Amino acid sequence: MTKSMLALGFKRYKSNAGVYYVDDVCFMGTRGSLLLNELKQKFMARWEYYDLGKTIEFLGMHISRNHKNQKIFINQYEYLEKVLAHFNVVTNLTHTPLSSEFSFKPNEKQYNPKFCQKYQQLVSSLMYLIIGLGPNIGFVVVKLAQQIANPSNDYYQVGLHLCRYLLATCRYWLVYNRLSNELLVAYSDSDWS
Repeated sequence: MTKSMLALGFKRYKSNAGVYYVDDVCFMGTRGSLLLNELKQKFMARWEYYDLGKTIEFLGMHISRNHKNQKIFINQYEYLEKVLAHFNVVTNLTHTPLSSEFSFKPNEKQYNPKFCQKYQQLVSSLMYLIIGLGPNIGFVVVKLAQQIANPSNDYYQVGLHLCRYLLATCRYWLVYNRLSNELLVAYSDSDWS
């Protein structure tokens, strides 16, 4: 695999040797791009690969386009519905990802393996939702993940609160606008760097 990927011009991360391992792959770029077409052809020549045309769904993310306005829309509504059903979140919508009263403190109580597994399922489901629902839930999910080894019920309730927020915002999409003059901008609280 490594030789094949290097031959196609991919670079290997030193910190994570398997970072380019893929089961599914999606090539995206400007329609008719020579570079994109060349890469796809090289990939198809090396592995069994099927070009399914325009990407509508990929790894649980729904992708749609408005070619006239040059926008791409992404959401994970169908996956989110499954997560919400699994954790029985159907009511009590909230409009913030985290209650302002919550304070992040480690769990001092004894480790509970059964509860821990339930908590880990919730956090891993939320981690995957960051991809298609946006960075607005990232802070809370990372804080929940920091307690993955010995979570408390308070943290589990924060995860359910986040699910209720996602239920309230489930029809929101990430929108990428090619015509926008705005760049991708990120902010960081230097206290947490």
